[in-house]
Amino acid sequence: MKRAIPLRAAAALLTALALLCGVFAMPAAAAPQTIDTAGFADETLRLVNAERAAKGLAALGALDPLSAAAQKRAEEVSVKFSHTRPSFRGCFTVLADYGLVSTRAGENIASGYRSPAEAVNGWMKSSGHRANILGDFDKLGVGVCVRNGTAYWVQLFIREGTPKKPAPIWKKWPPAVQWLLRVVFFGWIWM
Repeated sequence: MKRAIPLRAAAALLTALALLCGVFAMPAAAAPQTIDTAGFADETLRLVNAERAAKGLAALGALDPLSAAAQKRAEEVSVKFSHTRPSFRGCFTVLADYGLVSTRAGENIASGYRSPAEAVNGWMKSSGHRANILGDFDKLGVGVCVRNGTAYWVQLFIREGTPKKPAPIWKKWPPAVQWLLRVVFFGWIWM
């Protein structure tokens, strides 16, 4: 013979179950914070130039292709936090990808900072990052990417120009050796 659960007991059981589920329910995810990444990049450039001005250094200029390259690197850094790109190439290969030519380059990366001021302050507390910010560069590109609520920051510094071609190896040898090589390899022409 089956025993029926009284209606009052069933209601109490369902209420207790509902309360129990409510206690252990995960809180609703907060709406993702939208970040004005372009505004953050502009503010980062302004703050870097303020740091440089305080040290009597010239301001760094912005360059659209450099900013695009920095944004690309920020997206890459959000996947693989490293100065090596996800394709296992060095970080500065992004410059060639955007048609940039430089005689000198530097890169600062960071993650987790919530504002440009926090990021720049963090970089200024690190000797290597500070050396780039105060270094012998003339252009700066800044990229900011937000992935899973974490901001990833990249600064690409360059000194614009055409890199010098390296001198042929024999130009580094003593003049007597250079003369001997000319005689050995080209002497038969003169005889």
